[in-house]
Amino acid sequence: MSEARFLGIDFSGGAGPWRPVCARPSVWIASLEGPRLAELVPVQDLPGDGEPFGRLTSFLAEGRYRAAAIDAPFALPARHMPPGGHAQLLKDIVALPQAEDRPFPRGAALLDYARGHAALESAKPSRETERQYAATRSTLWNGVRPGAPFAAACLTLLARAGRPVWPWKDGPGMLVEAFPAAQLRAWGLPHANYSAAEDRKARAVIVGHLEETRHLMIDVGLRKQMLASADALDAVLAAFGARAAANRTLAREKPANWRVEGTIAVHA
Repeated sequence: MSEARFLGIDFSGGAGPWRPVCARPSVWIASLEGPRLAELVPVQDLPGDGEPFGRLTSFLAEGRYRAAAIDAPFALPARHMPPGGHAQLLKDIVALPQAEDRPFPRGAALLDYARGHAALESAKPSRETERQYAATRSTLWNGVRPGAPFAAACLTLLARAGRPVWPWKDGPGMLVEAFPAAQLRAWGLPHANYSAAEDRKARAVIVGHLEETRHLMIDVGLRKQMLASADALDAVLAAFGARAAANRTLAREKPANWRVEGTIAVHA
């Protein structure tokens, strides 16, 4: 385990991004080592045997980092959490039937699980931490641009990796929830229009901030990847959430109900 190594992971709840061959990768892993962006790779390039989701699980399970932040929800709104809390949630989710085309449950299975604890009060229920950071994703929305598949995939990963999950546990090799758009908003940077191909200029502004204000050393090849892909850039931004949680440099205090719903880590 390296005290100076922080990981950021841009995530997906779809089937395509986890296939062994992916023409346009959208799941990326960034590694910050001290002041340097040491590595930025799609999940398909992780070492090991088996499918990409399993390789990422094994990679995280090793715990060779201070903290790793994932751009995906770590919990459900409080009324839909089980009485046993977050630890019970992970046990329950990993026991759900796996979808036929991906190595984790579908969003619909997560919705059924949530309804087993309480009826949905709205189509897009949110956690306090999501309202705190004006997050547009909803853990239990399963329509257009759904958050439920995202959450089902991430909760499965957390359960299988077996690492400490922040903020419930705080220690070396912990996993942290990040949200790159909230990170950009906290830094006063473009946060809504930087993902499309034509938004390269906005990505250049963000990369410039990382280099000039955050003093991140980025070599030419990795800079090109970040300018070409918002998903690769999001992985790097997520790594700052890992730093924030580990170094106690959060932009805001944890919400009052963090022990139930968790919290997003945003760097000050």
